[in-house]
Amino acid sequence: MTRSLDRRRFLSTTAAAAAAATIAMPYVARSQERAKIRIGVVPLISSGPIFVAQAKGFFDKVGLDVEIRYFADGVLAMPALIAGELDATVATLNAGLFNTVSKGAPFKLILDRGSEKPGSGSMTIAASNDMVKAGMTAPNKMALLKGKKVAIQAPGGIDQYLIGLGVQRAGLDPRTDVDWSSGLAYPDIVKAIGAGQADAANVPVPLGFLVEKNNFGKLVFSGYDIEPNTQLACWAMSQKYLQANKSAAVRFAMAHTHAGRLYNKAAAAKDPEVIKIVSDATKVPPPLIEAAAPRWTWFADDGQPNIDSCMAQGRFWTEQMKLVSGSVTKEQLSDLSPAIEANAQLATKNPFG
Repeated sequence: MTRSLDRRRFLSTTAAAAAAATIAMPYVARSQERAKIRIGVVPLISSGPIFVAQAKGFFDKVGLDVEIRYFADGVLAMPALIAGELDATVATLNAGLFNTVSKGAPFKLILDRGSEKPGSGSMTIAASNDMVKAGMTAPNKMALLKGKKVAIQAPGGIDQYLIGLGVQRAGLDPRTDVDWSSGLAYPDIVKAIGAGQADAANVPVPLGFLVEKNNFGKLVFSGYDIEPNTQLACWAMSQKYLQANKSAAVRFAMAHTHAGRLYNKAAAAKDPEVIKIVSDATKVPPPLIEAAAPRWTWFADDGQPNIDSCMAQGRFWTEQMKLVSGSVTKEQLSDLSPAIEANAQLATKNPFG
């Protein structure tokens, strides 16, 4: 009888311990169950956490096989996500995204992909020499852009949001009081300022440095001077993948969040190891990456995007620019459970050291 009770007690204790371990570390413990995830990435400095995570083997440590597809812009990756060719991708808070969500998008925003933290954001407002002479040197002078030509990559993007918000606060109607000129990539926007074909533009660093280097104009202020902590982009994940592979989604968020913390520190320290990793991935020369530091884009330590900023951008596209026809709720837009669970796991037991 004693032997039987001891055996029962042993089995009960062992089972309880196993259950407790599973509750404490559900995703780290299962990290050996390998999973594949197909992601869309833009080869920019701001994609640094992905490059760091890949180079340092973070994905492998949590049992993820990551297949990367590169796109010139996050907008171009969204059709591949919707078609099921990607499981997750970088997504900017553009008008097209909100239109898609308002109609029932098959994806959710799950994780931070960079914001305009003061001192660390990459967005920079450039003005032509003539505009600088006229006094357009601070956000409260943006009324001087009335009737002027502002170059943007595409309507409904972050460039138009930051400058549009700035001119609105200066008392202008961003729809009618500014001459928006779209269709140019950032290098061509720099040239347009020099050729007198644009009076102002948002040009992220380090490309923005070319405006002053070539004496085309001046970098007059930053995106975070217009709106601090603007969310620049998020990771969007297919709802189908999220439902079927929640563990993989959390593990992806763990690797990215930890890499984002290292990336923030590397930007502040101009870490040569991380600069080389980012240079190898983007083909941007190391001196330019170093010169842009610490303004590489900021990543939230807890991996959670600024959803209030996301919603503010949606309202701007809907109410001010009339580019979105339907309304969007936070619940329609996002599911932050992967970021929240990943942060909890990193606090409990960080598998990356």
